[in-house]
Amino acid sequence: MKSASKKASSKTIKLSDYVAEFLVRHGIEQSFVFTGGAISHILDSIFTRHLRDGDMNEPICVMHEQAGSMALDAYTRATGKIGVMAVTSGPGATNLLTGIACSYYDSIPGLYFTGQVAVPEYKGKSKQRQVGFQETDIVTLAKPLVKYSAMVTRPEDIRYELEKALHLATEGRPGPVLLDLPMDIQQVQIDPKKLRSYKLPTKRRKSIKKQVNTAAKWLRAAKRPMIITGGGVRIADAAKELRELAELCDMPVGATYNGVDTFPHDDHRYVGILGSMGNRGTNLCLAESDMVLAVGSRLTLRQVRSKPKEFVSGKKLVHVDIDAHELNQRVRSDLAIVADAKEFLTMLIEVLRQDDCPRFSKWSVKARRLFTGNPACKPEYSRKKRPVNPYVFIKALSGQMADNDILIGDCGQSLIFTYQAAIVRGEQQLFTAGAHSPMGYSLPAAIGPAAVYREGSPRIICTIGDGSTQLNIQELQTIHSYDLPIKIFITNNHAYGAIQDYQDAKLEGRHFASAPGHGYEPPDILAIARAYKIPTASITSHQNLEKQIKDVLNTKGPVVCDVDMGSRTPVTLDP
Repeated sequence: MKSASKKASSKTIKLSDYVAEFLVRHGIEQSFVFTGGAISHILDSIFTRHLRDGDMNEPICVMHEQAGSMALDAYTRATGKIGVMAVTSGPGATNLLTGIACSYYDSIPGLYFTGQVAVPEYKGKSKQRQVGFQETDIVTLAKPLVKYSAMVTRPEDIRYELEKALHLATEGRPGPVLLDLPMDIQQVQIDPKKLRSYKLPTKRRKSIKKQVNTAAKWLRAAKRPMIITGGGVRIADAAKELRELAELCDMPVGATYNGVDTFPHDDHRYVGILGSMGNRGTNLCLAESDMVLAVGSRLTLRQVRSKPKEFVSGKKLVHVDIDAHELNQRVRSDLAIVADAKEFLTMLIEVLRQDDCPRFSKWSVKARRLFTGNPACKPEYSRKKRPVNPYVFIKALSGQMADNDILIGDCGQSLIFTYQAAIVRGEQQLFTAGAHSPMGYSLPAAIGPAAVYREGSPRIICTIGDGSTQLNIQELQTIHSYDLPIKIFITNNHAYGAIQDYQDAKLEGRHFASAPGHGYEPPDILAIARAYKIPTASITSHQNLEKQIKDVLNTKGPVVCDVDMGSRTPVTLDP
């Protein structure tokens, strides 16, 4: 009997151990976690696998579930690899939703595990509000923000659900997925050989050859064409093809916020960020263009601005997006193409090389002059020594960055300064949670890439406002605990500056809930950073600005640097 039992048990494995093995088998290296009773078996298996076999990176224990989901989001943006976030049930699961939304709206894949009460304790179809302690129907709550969510109620379904979730996270337009794992299911012994698998669906994709030929024909007939590069170019790993097309035709390239790092800013064809929160010169280029090739961009209302019809006035619009639902929404395109950005650009380049490739050198020179002639950082901004002008600071910070550094922006004024004034070059990355844009994103987001880039390059840098810093300030402990060499620059204007701008424009300057004395009081952030045992620095003037920034960037380990920008920092908008 004993030998028979031993033989039978040798075929089985604890389900949570199977999950960890699955992750390794599918090349998933990094996890972010926040502990809790309902997820304990999954965490134990992931940590054990890391310590025993070394084929998984050390899991990063964050101080808040929201921060972990933002770290996972940024890890994938920076590395191009999918990662995992695992949390407990109830409040642990609901705390994930803000970070999951960041990934969903910007098409960033991620695999989320939530613990759940044991299956017998789950309310199921009962009319009761709750049965098990910390029970919450996270599967239903998450559905609008994920590509797929499911609770695994039968152990024999674990392989199927894992394979399905991973496939859906990465196919087509990527996005996050969530699997809810009850406590009792995590502990079950299963035979991996008896698990059912997920069969990949077969999809026939419609050929875009005819549409590509049409786009090439229109391009040859154009006089002043312009490319708009969106986040889809980065997701499709098509930056190389984008640059090849721009060089082939010598035509200008404008960017969206999510596409800002897909084309080098020191290339003479780059003409800035379009839209109400972009660069004025870019919008002037757009107005003069007679053809726009928008690739991998949703063309949001902030990009097409307050009068969408003017966006396409007097020009042909070719709009390329992998999601058909994003085409012909804000603006009507002359040619809407459902395609992966890399596929489209590769085919268009091939067609143009075959016959009569057009060149737009004179137009490209003029477009670049429109951009450089309307700089975000104007010369007069640096004449006053203090307080620090945000545009002067971001330009100086950008100039001190190495060619493969990663800069993560937050939201509000701090984000606009960063994007309008930064000059991306080489292999640098500049990103944020563009569509959802929550306060407090960039500090925990920086933990994601820093988890794998602790030593050497690229360096991880984040800019964040004083108000946003407080939303995830607890992650200074995570940064300290793992000695993550993140350089945090607080763009400190002692207020919620973007809200003040709106209140000035629409509410007669009543700064309720946005300024000292009216509901917002900034703390001594450097004192807080020191309490977390993180070195600090302070920049109060333009004097030796480049050196001060360089000293922070070259300091070993994490640094929190407060940049005093005074009390009012209006941004330049082009509505």
